[in-house]
Amino acid sequence: MLADLPASPRSGVLAGWGNAWLAGLVGLDDVITQVHEALGGSAPHTVGDEPLVLGLGALRRAGAERMRLVLPVPGDVSGLPGPPDVNRDALTAGEALVVIGPTPPLVLVPSVIVHGPAVEGGLESVHWRVLRAGRVPPPPAGLRAADHELSVAIRQTTAALVDLDIASARPEVLALLRDRGEPEPGPGLGPGYPPNAHALLARAERLAELLELAARDDGAAVTATEVSRRSAALRGLSGAVRRAYEAAYDAFDPAYASH
Repeated sequence: MLADLPASPRSGVLAGWGNAWLAGLVGLDDVITQVHEALGGSAPHTVGDEPLVLGLGALRRAGAERMRLVLPVPGDVSGLPGPPDVNRDALTAGEALVVIGPTPPLVLVPSVIVHGPAVEGGLESVHWRVLRAGRVPPPPAGLRAADHELSVAIRQTTAALVDLDIASARPEVLALLRDRGEPEPGPGLGPGYPPNAHALLARAERLAELLELAARDDGAAVTATEVSRRSAALRGLSGAVRRAYEAAYDAFDPAYASH
């Protein structure tokens, strides 16, 4: 099964704008606006027992200096800080934020609650649990390494899908792989991120769209062997996309605020 990779992970948007706020580049109102707009403007947030605005203030008072996005999946929890129960909760959510600065460091793990029947457009709220981490994990790969890994994964995935004749079933999948005109990235990065972080995030978001499209069926794969090969190729791409997200959101540098 492919990991769910939304175009704007809720943890990513909070990291991208939270880092800018912690560095004094934007106001707290900007963070709140961006987080809400990224989720359709209808998702109240709480951090611990507080509304988002108060919860973020509490994190700053606790010594928060930086937020780091982690997108763990079974078999790849290298960016998680421990202890095991914290890792397990983050793995269940599929995303988390490591808050660097407090001692011990903290982890924010989101959970989504739907209020009312989903068929009636029930309101969603996002609750961020604040957990104590065991350590500050090593940072993700840098932008250049993540971009290279993504390029390799694109070539390998394209070759595998062409070999399996996926284009006959879903030509739009290969079109997304081959399109070199990157769109503008989503709202995730606030001031203080270099241009190559924006470019990498835009590329990752386009490929997340591809993965969502490809996950709907088996394309032109017919036999069990073909289905397995197709799944393996897409899993490789999914992993590269996750690491690209992590690298892009971790590339905050206040020196780029005026660029």
